[in-house]
This record gives sequence, structure tokens and C-alpha cells, in this order.
Amino acid sequence: MSAKNDDHFFGLGVKKLDLANLCAVGFPWDLSSQFRKGSKEAPSVIRNITTTKLYDPFTEDGVDLTQIWRIYDHGDVEAAASVDEMRKRVYNIIRDLYNDKLRFLFLGGDHLITYFSLHALTQLSKENWALIYLDSHPDLEEEYKGDRYSHGSVVKRLVEETNLRPQSIVQVGIRSFQPPERQFAEKVGIKIMSTVEFEKLGATGAAQRVLKLLPKNVERTYLSIDLDILDPAYAPGLGYPEPAGISTRSLVDFIYGLKGLEIVAFDVVELCPQYDSSSITAIGAGKIILETLGILKPSSQTFRGKVKS
Repeated sequence: MSAKNDDHFFGLGVKKLDLANLCAVGFPWDLSSQFRKGSKEAPSVIRNITTTKLYDPFTEDGVDLTQIWRIYDHGDVEAAASVDEMRKRVYNIIRDLYNDKLRFLFLGGDHLITYFSLHALTQLSKENWALIYLDSHPDLEEEYKGDRYSHGSVVKRLVEETNLRPQSIVQVGIRSFQPPERQFAEKVGIKIMSTVEFEKLGATGAAQRVLKLLPKNVERTYLSIDLDILDPAYAPGLGYPEPAGISTRSLVDFIYGLKGLEIVAFDVVELCPQYDSSSITAIGAGKIILETLGILKPSSQTFRGKVKS
């Protein structure tokens, strides 16, 4: 568990879970990283960067987040020694936190944290889930050097081990993948939007395209944001940087294009602080979280007045 600070999360924090409509959970996990280690340090860095000393609780389009969100910070899930143990640990924690009215923000860690969190959520809610997966890689590898649970196999394992239907998965910003990954996606019906297609459509057009690709019977959506969808010029502090990506501006505009979608959980992953020159990537992560909160809808009735703990 990490120390809790009232200044984290744009000053929207509350001290009790029953006062919250969104719960933040950190995953200091990078055991499945293959290139750069260090993303286990990211949850505390992201918390600290979402300070009111840097950010006001207002989005670009004028949404006052103090009128919408009450955020309970659960702290960090202690990293386990194995994937099996970590999966069980995460399930137990999310089960104890879970209710139908609570939204979630998960802080990585490497991208395998999406496997842990969505594996738990799809067990706790049997509704039809969709996954919007923002990443430069499709993460559909069967294994990497014998490891079936690397951060390059996240989506493959979710398809095999949960009730998440492949046809309800849309991957955005992909620009580095192997032929077997493409073949698997085509076989099972995963939709892939490349970075090239994203740029041709523009951020708003790309978001509209994603909304059209999602099945109409989707009831709950999980948004996963791997910061390496961004070009390293905008996000140098990454576990697996991939050149020729999109800008932070385009990512924020894309997120705005998803407004109205029933997103009940989102994550931000792959920040690697030790490689983050001038905290560029961390500050970008804070901005992305702020603007994503602006498009999410709380399931409980919006309360009036400032957040109080």
C-alpha cells in the first residue's frame, strides 16, 4: 500500500470507499517487461504528478471535476512473485472494492496489469465487455522467450482466459507487430487501427471509427492507455518506446471523441520514470487522466458541491 495524499488526483480524493464513485489502484509490477524495467515505480510518480500544484480540476472543455468525481485511492497492490499469485491477489482486492456504481482507474506498471484487472472485472460483471486498447503493439504474441505472460501477450491471454469476445476488442495506434499477431487478429475478429490509419482519419475521425467498430450490445467498456502509443518525442520515459507515434494532443482529442461511451474502467501503463527526461511522460500521463475523467460518466447520481473527505 502507498501513502495517501489529499493533494493526489487533482484534489478529488476522499478517505472512505463508501464516499467514492471512482477507485484508483496502483500496480507496481514490471516483471513481464522485456526491454526496460522500472515501470513498477510509476504509480507513485503518477499520483504525485496529479497534484493541485500543477493541475486545476477543470478539463479543457470546462468540466468541473469537483462536481463529478470523488476518488478513493486504494493504494498499491503488492507485487507477487508469480503471475498466478498476482492474478489471485488482484482478483481478491478488486472483488472487495467492487460494486456496480464504482468506476476504476488502474495505474501501471507494465501492460500486463490490464490482464490482471480486466480478468478480475470480467469475472465480477458478466455483462458484455469491450476493450479499447491504445498501444503501438497489439500484444497478441503467444509467448516471448518461453513466457506466455509477458506484456506482449496481454490481449492474447485475455481472449483465451476471459469471456471478453474478440469482436469487442479494438486496438488503436498499432505500428509494430509480427505476422502471427496479425493472422490471429484476423482469425478471431479483433479490429486493428494502425497509426497510419489513425493519422489519415484524424483523432476525432479515429474515435468515430472506433465507436462504429464496437458491437451494439456492448454494456461495459475498458479503456487501456499504453503511453507508447505516443511518439517518444512526447513520451521518452517508456518501457518499450516505438518511434513514429501520435502526439499527446492527438491522444487527448481521440479521448474526447469517445465521450458518451460507457467506460467503467481505464488504465495508464508503461511509464518508466527513470528514463523520463524532465518528467515529460509523467506530466503527459497526468493530463491524459484529467481529460479522461472529463468524458467518463459516474453511474451514481452526480452530487453537488465541492469534494469533501
